[in-house]
Amino acid sequence: MALFWVKAKDHPKMKTLQLMMKRFLLSWFMICTIVQLSNAQASRTTHYTVAANDISVVNIDLASDNIEIIETKGSRVIIEARIILETIGNTNLLEFLISSGRYTLINSVDQLDHSLTIKRKKVTSELIVKGERCKETVKYRILIPSSVRYINTSETTASI
Repeated sequence: MALFWVKAKDHPKMKTLQLMMKRFLLSWFMICTIVQLSNAQASRTTHYTVAANDISVVNIDLASDNIEIIETKGSRVIIEARIILETIGNTNLLEFLISSGRYTLINSVDQLDHSLTIKRKKVTSELIVKGERCKETVKYRILIPSSVRYINTSETTASI
């Protein structure tokens, strides 16, 4: 029986089959790796909290189409910003951009009008890394207390 196994293993068709299997597995591994690398992106979520005592109007000027407004209980406005660098998977670069203030928000309260204005600190210039334009996406989710009557965005006015 052992002789049969040795002869079958040394058969030219078995060697060809083994070689094909090795090439198939190597190709499959390479395809999976390339797909994983081509979808490289870095993302992080940051949170901002603002006291909204005696505020009846919130003005939002974030220069983004990705703003979700949710009514909540309480007296604080909570802003959740999800920052995504879609063409680069470098999380260290994203951490540096966040810590340098690229995505920082400015909150100003007008006591006379009882309004709160939320806007970006810096006007963001185009981000170019290694000669390549990097696509940035910032998605905002804003939790606003039910005591706020009107929400003004750069596009439309919404009321709760």
